[in-house]
Amino acid sequence: MTAPQFQRDDVAFTPGRRLHLPPANPNAAAPLPYDPVLVCAGLNVGARSVWRRLFGWKRYPGRAPDICVAVIEDCWTGEFFAGSAGHFKQFWTRDLSMCTPALCRLGHRERVVRSWEWGMGRFERAGRITTTIFNRRFPRDVYAYACDSLPLLLWGLRAAGAEHLAVRHRELLAREIQRFYEVVFDPALGMARPDGYFSGPRDCMTGRSTVFANTMIGLLARLLDDLRLPNPFRGHDVVSAMWQHHWMGDHFRDSLCRDIPSGDANVWPFFFDVVTDEQMQRRALATLDERGFTRPLPLRYFPTRLPESELPVPRAATPNYQGDPSWMQLGMAFMRVLGAVDRPLMEWHRANVAAIVERDQSFLEVYRTDGRPYRGRALLYYCDEGMLWASMFLDLL
Repeated sequence: MTAPQFQRDDVAFTPGRRLHLPPANPNAAAPLPYDPVLVCAGLNVGARSVWRRLFGWKRYPGRAPDICVAVIEDCWTGEFFAGSAGHFKQFWTRDLSMCTPALCRLGHRERVVRSWEWGMGRFERAGRITTTIFNRRFPRDVYAYACDSLPLLLWGLRAAGAEHLAVRHRELLAREIQRFYEVVFDPALGMARPDGYFSGPRDCMTGRSTVFANTMIGLLARLLDDLRLPNPFRGHDVVSAMWQHHWMGDHFRDSLCRDIPSGDANVWPFFFDVVTDEQMQRRALATLDERGFTRPLPLRYFPTRLPESELPVPRAATPNYQGDPSWMQLGMAFMRVLGAVDRPLMEWHRANVAAIVERDQSFLEVYRTDGRPYRGRALLYYCDEGMLWASMFLDLL
């Protein structure tokens, strides 16, 4: 069966073109060495999970908007917006960035800019940009170098109107741009390297040159020109390459090593306006709905567990953490994208999420397929509470 053709800038592309992949690097998916900071953070997560499993989570009174307002306030540490009011109470680059537009629209721009100033100061002292800052002074990557930290940091600065921070930290950013280009990008392929593992929102699972990683490269290339920063991606059309190798006619396949769609592959390109074709957007979102990604809540990463793709530590402690459970962060992005093409359906999903938020009296991290909060093996993990993503939901309300 011939793959459908799409026209873009007078050039025809054949979606889903197959590539001969290089051998996978057997060490590419290995977690970082036993860093004491990360070990202590893991022990803290375990201790808080046991407490939450035994005694429950903090509950906020009121309707969904009241709960979200209280959660956002609890995420403010006085210096920055943390990823949650629970065990992810650290500075998380991707979470702050994804929530920045919503937080600013909700009246928190001053706190958002202060958060970015605080984080950039720590990154400057460390000489690198990372996924997380632990204990207010230790920048670290979870679980490996991330394909999204630099792009999302710049996206967040621009969304907050804090471009002056990019000017102030220009030398750090220039070094990190070059590092990103060397670590993540394959110039011959014109996309993310297919032989490596890069952290992202779905940081517990592997994937070779994922749509998310390529979306981040496309976003970064655009932002570098907008912010007048060095741009080593000139001459490469990452979006066209991703279109050619990942688009299957009615969805983006997850990565070069998987032909199946994933929830994130069919949300983030549209959320970040890296792909702006409305017809593709409608088809991709319809595929997610038809294949059950939106049930019981939006949105699952996959319709089933993929144990062979889980990193060793998460597989032992939190099996199926990022397989078929519904992730609230991804769900909020999905509803934002869906609202642009089918507002009544978005409002239907929004009402279901509001009911869950009011049932649990918090904004929890992730839900199992039966609609209950996710829990890992034994008492090792229980889903986090009071997530900053509540701002994305409140913005939708």
